[in-house]
Amino acid sequence: MRAILVTGFEPFGGDAANPSQDLAKAVDGRAFGACTARSLILPVEHRAAREMVSTALADPDLAAVIHLGLAGGRARIALEQVAVNAMDYAIPDNAGQCLTGEPCVAGGPAAHFSTLPLRAILAALTAEGIPAYMSYTAGTFLCNQTLYWTLHEIARRSLALRAGFIHVPFLPSMVAAHGREDPSMELSLMLRALETALSAVATE
Repeated sequence: MRAILVTGFEPFGGDAANPSQDLAKAVDGRAFGACTARSLILPVEHRAAREMVSTALADPDLAAVIHLGLAGGRARIALEQVAVNAMDYAIPDNAGQCLTGEPCVAGGPAAHFSTLPLRAILAALTAEGIPAYMSYTAGTFLCNQTLYWTLHEIARRSLALRAGFIHVPFLPSMVAAHGREDPSMELSLMLRALETALSAVATE
């Protein structure tokens, strides 16, 4: 069977959990159409994450890549349309590093666009009653950098892969633990969203 790589990130920024990690682990080894999901948990450090993605892209069985990440403050599942060639973040990564005005790839194009069937995924999520939308900014932290690097490497290596990024909200427990007033979503609903997205990608 062909494989769909599903990545999540480890916890960061003082949080004890990251739903993207939990979601990636939850679908590992499961079949979606003619494909099997394979999970990979990425470190919140741009060089290490880049190296892990580069190695994973060499798998000849890969058909697609779905990256997952946390976007605190968002109330819906966010289907990311574009990654920009910029790393700019004041919140330290898990190596304690902050970056300002650094490119994801020196000399690379200004942006890369997702190649996942995002409109089909959005239609399927809407039909399931799952709140979701098309997003035109993946930020300038590790999520954006990971999407940009993946799409750049696929193009550079001429790989027949589709790839994209999905952002998920805080878990209710994360909001409660820090006394936040941000929106949240139950992990079970996020998992339904990921399952729906995987089925749509496998169908394509």
